[in-house]
Parts: sequence; C-alpha cells; structure tokens
Amino acid sequence: MLLVQLALLVLALTLPAFKVHIVAVSGTRLVSQGIVMDTAAIPHQSIFTVDADAIRARVRALPWVQDVTVATELPGTVRIAVTERAPAVRVRRASTDIFIADNGATMTATQDSPAVWNTTPVLLDDRAGSAQPIDPGLLSILAITAQRFPAVFGCSVAAYQWGIDDVFNIWTTTGWKLVLGHLDTADALAQVPGQLAALGALRGQLDFTHPTFGYIDVENPAAPAAGGSPGLPAEVTAAKDPLPAASVGATASTSSPQALPHRPRAVPTLAPITVTGTGT
Repeated sequence: MLLVQLALLVLALTLPAFKVHIVAVSGTRLVSQGIVMDTAAIPHQSIFTVDADAIRARVRALPWVQDVTVATELPGTVRIAVTERAPAVRVRRASTDIFIADNGATMTATQDSPAVWNTTPVLLDDRAGSAQPIDPGLLSILAITAQRFPAVFGCSVAAYQWGIDDVFNIWTTTGWKLVLGHLDTADALAQVPGQLAALGALRGQLDFTHPTFGYIDVENPAAPAAGGSPGLPAEVTAAKDPLPAASVGATASTSSPQALPHRPRAVPTLAPITVTGTGT
C-alpha cells in the first residue's frame, strides 16, 4: 500500500496533466492582468505544489491591489481574484490626468475603464509650482464628501478645484461652489468637518438644488457668506472629458503663476448668513 501511495504521489507530481497550464485573473480594471500574472510568478509545476499564500502575498503587494484570493482547480488551473483599490480622486494638472488611491498610489488616468473614470471625482490642481503631494487625510475627506453630498445636500460634486491662490473649492452639479479656504496644514484639514456641518445648517435658508447664488464661503464656519451667480466655469465642465490628444504629453511650465490660468477667488457680496445650528 505504501508503494502504491508513493507511486500515485510521483505520478501526481510529474504527470503533465497536473502541471499548471491555466492562470485565470479576474477583478482587474486598473491593474493589467499581465502585471498581476508577472507578479504572481506561478511556476510551471505541479498544481499540488502551488503555494497559494505566497502568490497572494506577492500580488497583494501591488499598490493598487487591496485584496487577493488564490484558488487551484484540478487538473491544472490557478485562479486569482483581485479586489482593486478605488481611486479617491482624479487629479488634473496641466496636461495630465492621474488617479490617486487613498493609500497614495498613483497611475495615469485613462478612459479604458469608463465606469472608474465617470465615478471618480476630479480635482483641478492649479497650484503654482511643481506638482505637490496631496495629504492622505484630504484624500479620505474628498472620497467621503463625494459619496455623501447627494443625500445631504441634494446635488453632487462636479469637481474639486485647488486654485492658484491655494484656496480649495468644491463645485457642485447645480452650479455653485463651496469655498473652504487653504487646506495645506493639518489644522486646516481638521476644520473641514465643521465647515461641512456649517453648510448643512444652511439647508433651511438656501436652496442648493435651484441656487440663486454662485458660492458659499465657509472659511469661517461661524459666519458663512453667500453671493455671486450660479454657473460652472468652462474648466469644470470640461473636466469630465479626457484631455485633447494634442495636450496629452505636452510640456507645460508651472514654475511661476503666469504659467497657469488665473482664477481669482470670489469675494462675498452678501451679508454673512447667521447659522443657528450645525450638523449634517
């Protein structure tokens, strides 16, 4: 019996029928299947000697991979199911579009996966100088804000815009923007929840879905102000589409403010709105 078992084991390990001959990858939209297969590095060996845990660890180390499952099927198939990270934001800087995940991973953004492109909020980064990193805390705030805006305020986020003056705005699909101010410090980021709460307190005073104003300034959440006329600027409207082919890869200098379009910050023209309560 022992000899028979040893013989069967040798056959299982050496028969060509039981060698890995199919690697099936599923769940990829941003990461190419080729990169997953190369990273998995599955040798052409017996299906019975495949180390699923080691394969999973290698693939999960990819920046855009959140989780992985690896399973084997007789006679010689390995299945790799990938759960990708969703982009927190698509950043448009000069002549490039970049997806950024909540862990800071980046990749060139294309419309090869329309569902991802259309559901990822865009950030128009017009800050002067070379490309600057985005704080992970801000990425988290942007992702949550985009998800909650429709239910809380009755309109969606059309785009985020970080102006040449370093003022951060949220443009809405109904044509008004929320002015948050400078978000380049940890203290400033810590103020954002309170600013959004102040906006929520205005739901009984302002119509967010049919606005008669163009902006709400909550830099000072205790004294928000509204003014202007509704309407989206051309760059926000165009942000949903890919860049023209002629501009992709073009060289654009960002060493001085003159290299970027000037978008002056709106100045409140209405009296501050009195906030009687907070909460979203």
